[in-house]
Amino acid sequence: MNGTANAKGASNTKTRRLLIRGALLIVYVLIMVLMIYSGRRHTILIDNKDAADGSYRAINGMEVSIDKQESSEYYPGDRDKALVQGQKHTIKINIFDDNSTIEKTFTVPLWSDMMIISVPKLVAGIEPWIEPFTVAEQIEEAQESGPPAGEMSFQSLGDVPGGAEGAPPPSP
Repeated sequence: MNGTANAKGASNTKTRRLLIRGALLIVYVLIMVLMIYSGRRHTILIDNKDAADGSYRAINGMEVSIDKQESSEYYPGDRDKALVQGQKHTIKINIFDDNSTIEKTFTVPLWSDMMIISVPKLVAGIEPWIEPFTVAEQIEEAQESGPPAGEMSFQSLGDVPGGAEGAPPPSP
């Protein structure tokens, strides 16, 4: 009879240890998910530019802050960035011309590193005013359109016909 009592006690101890280990594993996973969700940093680009198609115009002057960070002034053509942490944020815009204030709350997708907010679209009520931003797309657009008017384009000697062999020697 002693043998069956010891077997039951050992079985209960193993079951209890297994349950405790399982519960700790679940707690660790939940903590990891919470840390990823609340601790992930994102870059928000704040843009004040006209639409290429003319559907909206840049704002003449404004002050923008995100999540009670220090506000920055923006004028037509300006773009700046703000680093934020977490998913839910509030943007506050003070427009200089009519002394109005606009405040909106937005959510950044979890795995998105960089987003762009078009403030003129937000003010005009045009959706979507926040979009994912990828640097590769911006480089492709710049290459397709060529250098802006008034700016020079440079090439390396390897890109010039004749290459570096045809180039004059550097002056001393």
